[in-house]
Amino acid sequence: MSAQLDAGTLTLQGAALGMSEYVQGQMACSRVSVWLLEGEAGHRVMRRLAGYDGVTRTPITEPVLLREEEFAAYFEALTQKGVYRCPDTLADPHLAAMRESYLLPHDIRASLDATIGANGTTWAVYCCAQQGSLRDWTPQEVRLLRRFTDAISVRRARRRRREAEAAMLMQRLVNGEGLTAQIDTP
Repeated sequence: MSAQLDAGTLTLQGAALGMSEYVQGQMACSRVSVWLLEGEAGHRVMRRLAGYDGVTRTPITEPVLLREEEFAAYFEALTQKGVYRCPDTLADPHLAAMRESYLLPHDIRASLDATIGANGTTWAVYCCAQQGSLRDWTPQEVRLLRRFTDAISVRRARRRRREAEAAMLMQRLVNGEGLTAQIDTP
């Protein structure tokens, strides 16, 4: 998928949907979604990019925003640890603010979330949800989700580094730096 993203033959939403379906199958949970984390600390927003519902076997594409101002306890716990493991969403104090607006309407009873990012910056979040029943996520499941998010983090960090290096090289060329051709005239 990385090559397709780089070539422009696959959108970020398309990649998120494909990976969500794959991760849902591997985790055997009800649904998986990818959320972009945008904005500055204290005012960040998680915006759902795409997901996959394993119960109905359908893509999840409707937009949802979670604002840090409303869900600060969850944002802080997730971004500090990089993984948020919750076997009972209705009993978790960090998720109390989203019970009525998000968890109950979607019948989400357990959640396992992991961040995508590097160098102290979080770009996105993978959310695995169990609907209708509690779920005590195993250490193996936590490690499996972290393997997925870590692999994406490494690829994204490499891509950002390549883009920054290309921009710097272009700027040097525009400024005439690095052009070492010397013309000897009599």
